[in-house]
Amino acid sequence: MAVTSRDTRARILDTAWGLVRERGVGAVTVAEIAAATGVSRQLLYVYFENRAGLMVAMARRHDVRSGFAGRAAEAGSLPPVEALERLLRLWFAYLPEILPVARALEAAAINGDEGGVAWRDRMGDLRELFAAAMARIDGDGRLAEGWTVPAATDWVWARAQPSTFQHLVGDRAWPPGDYTERAVRSVLSEVVGPEG
Repeated sequence: MAVTSRDTRARILDTAWGLVRERGVGAVTVAEIAAATGVSRQLLYVYFENRAGLMVAMARRHDVRSGFAGRAAEAGSLPPVEALERLLRLWFAYLPEILPVARALEAAAINGDEGGVAWRDRMGDLRELFAAAMARIDGDGRLAEGWTVPAATDWVWARAQPSTFQHLVGDRAWPPGDYTERAVRSVLSEVVGPEG
């Protein structure tokens, strides 16, 4: 069985994910990812223009491979309020799986490391999912009084930050299910108005 270019690229991304999850973005070099994958550093640069591109592709691949990206897209077929609730629940269920890497990418963004590009890319996509959900709620006449779509999007997105989950679940020992239920109920009660 021949190893294809796609197989090599996938192996690089999976290796990068494992190393970043284990050690953090700043502690992992392109040379280490190449060596752990069994390819040259030059070949890695053939697939990815730079370290930032590698980090973005790594995070995107995990979103797809985990099934989160597909499930989040499917949520858009639900009625607007149900779609937002489903998206929130999917995201909060996904957070424990990605938290170490998400926090490492967030730290990279704060410190100006190239991994911060991946953080902004993935969180930007999450914000867009929430923006689409809020636009649908507004179109259905259910946006709570006093909110605009951009303000509600920002609010929901801010409430979904991995750092908030880490603080309450990781640091304060809230059970993840409790966090999800409280966060979902709180968000929906704030941005969704009554029917009719």
